[in-house]
Amino acid sequence: MTTETPIPQHQQVEDEPTPGQGGRLSTAMGPVTWLRALALGLAFALLGGAIGWTIASRDDDPLSATDIGFMQDMDYHHTQAIAMSKALLYKDGIDRNLNGFAEEILSDQRFEQGLMNAIMARFGHPVDPYSDDPEAGTAMGWMGPEVPRDEMAGMATEEQMDELVAAEGDEAEALWIALMTEHHLGGLHMADYEARHGSDEAVRNLAQAMVKNQRSEVIDLNRFRTRMELPIPEGFADPMKDQRLNPLSLNED
Repeated sequence: MTTETPIPQHQQVEDEPTPGQGGRLSTAMGPVTWLRALALGLAFALLGGAIGWTIASRDDDPLSATDIGFMQDMDYHHTQAIAMSKALLYKDGIDRNLNGFAEEILSDQRFEQGLMNAIMARFGHPVDPYSDDPEAGTAMGWMGPEVPRDEMAGMATEEQMDELVAAEGDEAEALWIALMTEHHLGGLHMADYEARHGSDEAVRNLAQAMVKNQRSEVIDLNRFRTRMELPIPEGFADPMKDQRLNPLSLNED
């Protein structure tokens, strides 16, 4: 679990400066709204509490192969999003609002990792089934054909991560938005499948929360990119035209 506090992306916040920045975090996305921060915190607390109560009250293992595979793969998937966020946060000259997005994603995904790890540990399932031989790891077999873990939907390549680390200024901002957007689209595609096909209610609810949160972040990042007149880097498409932005599980609410 993380001890870092998310910086909601729609707010102005008086807080400690992020790495590479100083002063006050401000945003054109909207006015200061502490109710939004409170609502987000309460939502996470209620979700975490509900999942904790559910798994603590069971002795039998309720998890299907789909539930387990989803959590194991999503934990690995989240680790790269966290690395992407750190790569941006330790650069100089990055827009403070975009740093706020990165802080929120880092915090949210660590929180979700903690929930998934707790569920798997409760029923004796390993978080990383390939810890002894990482190169042998495969993923997504629970929802379709297996692929190497580093080729999961939305995962950036090693070359793209190196490019992000090396990039500066507007180039870094545009590339980070493109990589994180593609990462989120892949992640919400996986979460959408779990939300519709998983067996355990707690895991399905967690997956549904991921779908809604990551979809919202894709849309907000695109608004930021448009407002700042940042280009879509070569090799990336307009995310607003991506069919994954309309997951089927949202139609089942």
